[in-house]
Amino acid sequence: ALKRGGERGYMPNPSLTGQQVVPYVWNSLGDNLDLGYRLANTGYPVVLCFVKNFYFDLAYSADPEEPGLYWGGFVDEKKPFFLMPYDVFRSTFWDDFGRPVDPEKAYANLERLKPEAKKNILGLQAELWSETLRKPEMVEYYLLPKLISFAERAWSPAPAWENLTGTEERIAGMMADWNRFSAKIAACEFPKLDVLNGGFIYRVPPPGAVIENGILKANTAYPGLQIRYTADGSEPGTTSPLYSGPVQVNGPVRLKAFTASGKESRTVTVMP
Repeated sequence: ALKRGGERGYMPNPSLTGQQVVPYVWNSLGDNLDLGYRLANTGYPVVLCFVKNFYFDLAYSADPEEPGLYWGGFVDEKKPFFLMPYDVFRSTFWDDFGRPVDPEKAYANLERLKPEAKKNILGLQAELWSETLRKPEMVEYYLLPKLISFAERAWSPAPAWENLTGTEERIAGMMADWNRFSAKIAACEFPKLDVLNGGFIYRVPPPGAVIENGILKANTAYPGLQIRYTADGSEPGTTSPLYSGPVQVNGPVRLKAFTASGKESRTVTVMP
């Protein structure tokens, strides 16, 4: 579907349109963020498989203890949820490695999807490549709960925040929608994953924490998760002190997040 030429070294090849050629567009890095739209505008039926949003073998975060690749950035549960399929630029506020960008300036020269070409976007596809899979359990860890966010974006009507014109207003709408959705994941989907097919090995995100002036402050990615901590070097468990707000500590602290069923995250250690 591409041929050599153009300012970027390659361009859509119109001679193959109408020939049952369906590009699956994965490369959304750098100036290729508009590649799917360029092909759709040329007349190709396109499936969007953006690496920055839908490659589930990319690590959830930049933490060195988090398994997965990072050549295309990092993909957590928010990345598929935030994607606007018909205008990816307006929902891309961070670059490939999480640094903030101004979408109005950063992508000003990239090609937008023409209204008449929307019909050429056949759908979305997520991928899970196996280079870093060392055991079957890792498949479930990589997929869940990312797959829930992907299904929401692929199958649901466009959210109201897609139509908000101001960047700050749109980000606020996206985050408010995510807070509602993530609360449902913790309250409704995690309990299902605990029992369906004998239970899935899904990822419970570790808590975020910092010690400032001797005060431990922590939070969780999902409303409703419990944070348990220890200050004696032992591993946090379901009977360890429950974090309910900032607390004074005198040294290193270890923390874990727990679901209602007791499924736990990996341990996080923070230093004063």
